[in-house]
Amino acid sequence: MQISCFNRSKFRSFETPGEDVLLILPGLYALFDGATDPTKTMLDGITSGRFAALTCAEAVGRLWATQQLAHDEELLHQVNEQLEVVLLQKTAEGQLQAEGKPPSTTMALAWDVGEELLFFLLGDSGVRLNGQEEIVLRKQIDHVSTLTRQALFRLLREQGLEGDALEYQTRQVVYYGLDKALEQGVLTDTQQQDLLEHIQLNFPAAAAEGMSFLKHGVVSQHRFANQGELPLGYAALNGKSLAGEGMLCFSRPKTSIKSLELFTDGYFSLPDEVTVAAWEREFSRIESIDPSKIDSCPAIKGSTSTEFSDDRSVLIIQYA
Repeated sequence: MQISCFNRSKFRSFETPGEDVLLILPGLYALFDGATDPTKTMLDGITSGRFAALTCAEAVGRLWATQQLAHDEELLHQVNEQLEVVLLQKTAEGQLQAEGKPPSTTMALAWDVGEELLFFLLGDSGVRLNGQEEIVLRKQIDHVSTLTRQALFRLLREQGLEGDALEYQTRQVVYYGLDKALEQGVLTDTQQQDLLEHIQLNFPAAAAEGMSFLKHGVVSQHRFANQGELPLGYAALNGKSLAGEGMLCFSRPKTSIKSLELFTDGYFSLPDEVTVAAWEREFSRIESIDPSKIDSCPAIKGSTSTEFSDDRSVLIIQYA
């Protein structure tokens, strides 16, 4: 068996750690992708997303070491409950607001329990089996943001913005909402209405909710976390009761798995080979043809001269 991994902060300068966290234990492999907080909340000197990812990694390690880690979907709830305890402590210390945006993270975990491999996915960190079968739980709310960002990016580009200025202005509108952009004169009434109608056409079942979300921006996205009754609701490890799309637990016979790869969404396309070098080559290829993440690999953010679109991590276990 061979284990290899790679973790890279989105910051090109290496001066700031990213929000991806890897965990490697005997027979258990996991990675966590902390959610970037546009309001830049810090806990114990690190970003809230990295704090959530580290806390959940520590929880898995602790539960595994004490043989308390569940073998079924209860594992997801165990980790979330451990995060809740820590976040309540931070609220009591005054580092968090009780009604504010809770720190949040994804999780992709593989566990060798003998004859079987157990897999636990929560959020959009994914797994690929035997270099072919890709399993990623993508959120509908991210599709809403991405589709709007594509249209907005092109609109602002037509108005003469380019380079970092274009990316930063697009992020500002996506993060803080169309209403604020209208108030600041970045968008006209007609432009805002066109963007909203675009969502109404593409997401008819969630049109009203999607348009309201876009008006308020990604800073309001936490209101949909673990809200299973909402069309755009999604599951997240954030210390609140788990609900919504984006949770999956499954198993495979160990003999059927030659390789498994866990990866975060900082990789926008998967390579043909099962090596770290191949993942990085594919990343570089995408950066060369679509650094703004508008055409080949649409995403919520693009790269700039100082940042890649996102942190990226891959953890590879090869059995043969």
